[in-house]
Amino acid sequence: MCEKFGIDDKTRFLVLHFDAQLDHLKISKIINRCERTLRRWESRLRRGEDPRVPKKGRGCKKKITAETENKVVEMVKENPEAVSLKKIAARIGLCDRSVAVILANKGFKYQRFDDTVLYKEEEKMNRVEFCKRMLADEGKLIYRTFFSDEMGIQLNEAHKTRVWQLPNEKIRKKAAVEHIKLDCWGAISAQGAISLDIYKGGMSGDLYRKVVKRHKIEMEQLYPDGEFYFLQDNLSAHRMNEEWMIKQPNLNLIKLPRRSSDLNIIEDIWIALKRRVKSDGPTNEAELRASLLKHWELLTKADVLQPLLEGLYSKYVCCVEKNGDKVD
Repeated sequence: MCEKFGIDDKTRFLVLHFDAQLDHLKISKIINRCERTLRRWESRLRRGEDPRVPKKGRGCKKKITAETENKVVEMVKENPEAVSLKKIAARIGLCDRSVAVILANKGFKYQRFDDTVLYKEEEKMNRVEFCKRMLADEGKLIYRTFFSDEMGIQLNEAHKTRVWQLPNEKIRKKAAVEHIKLDCWGAISAQGAISLDIYKGGMSGDLYRKVVKRHKIEMEQLYPDGEFYFLQDNLSAHRMNEEWMIKQPNLNLIKLPRRSSDLNIIEDIWIALKRRVKSDGPTNEAELRASLLKHWELLTKADVLQPLLEGLYSKYVCCVEKNGDKVD
C-alpha cells in the first residue's frame, strides 16, 4: 500500500514512531530497515531535526568540470614543489580527496624527486675514458686494481626497528649505551681484500698516508708479482696525497672521475656491510667494531667478490654505451 502511494520509509518511520508509539525494534520489522539506521533517525529526532531533510554537505556532490580539472593541473605544473592538496583544494573550492582523484586520473603520482646525477659534458667524457681504460686488454685493470673508499656508521643507525614477536608480547630493543660514530677504510680486489681499518674523526691527509702505508704490505701479499693498481676517489685527503702516492713503489694510482661512486664496486660492499651490522643490533662500541670486522671478512672473500667484479665489467660497458651517464 505504501509503495502504491509513494510513501517513503522515513515518513513511515515518523508515523509509526509518533502515532503508533512503536519502538525502533518493531518499526524495523515493519518497514524492513536495519536497527542501526533507525537509531540514527531517532537520534536526529532527539536533536530536533527532521530525518527526511538531507544533512548539509550530503546529497549530490559538486560537479567537477573540465575547466576545474585543468586549473588543478596548471597549479601543479606551475610550481610542483610549493603546492599541496590543501592549497589547491582551498583555491579551487574542492576537498583534498577530490583534488587527489583529479590528479590521479590525469596520470600524476606523488613520488620522490628525480635525483639522477646530471653530468657536464666534460664529466661524461672523463667517465667514458675511465671505463675504456678499465676495459682495455679484456678488463685486465679491473682484476688487478684495489678499489678503495671510506664509510661512516653510527651506533644508533645500526639498530633494528622490528623484531618477530607474538601479538601479546612487547619486546623492547636493547638501548645503545653510547653515541658512537666509527669511520672505516677498506680496499677490495679480485684476489681478496685488505683488513678493514676502523678509526674516528674522519679522514685527514696525514691519517690517509698512515692508513695506506699500514695496508700496503697486504696488497703486495695478494699480488706477489707487484703488478697491481690502487683506485681512489676525489676526497680532499686523497687529492693532497696524489704526488706521494705516485712516488710509492708498486702502487700504481688510478683516479676515479668526479661524482662517479657508481663506478666504484666497494660501494656495494658498504651497503651490504651496513645491512649486516644492523641485523646484529650492536649496543656499544666494542660490539659495533666486532660486527664490522666479522662481516667485512665474510663479504670480501675472493669467491664472494668475483661475481661483483664480473658485474663491474658489464657496468663499465654500459657507461660507455650511455656516453658517460650514470649507471645503476
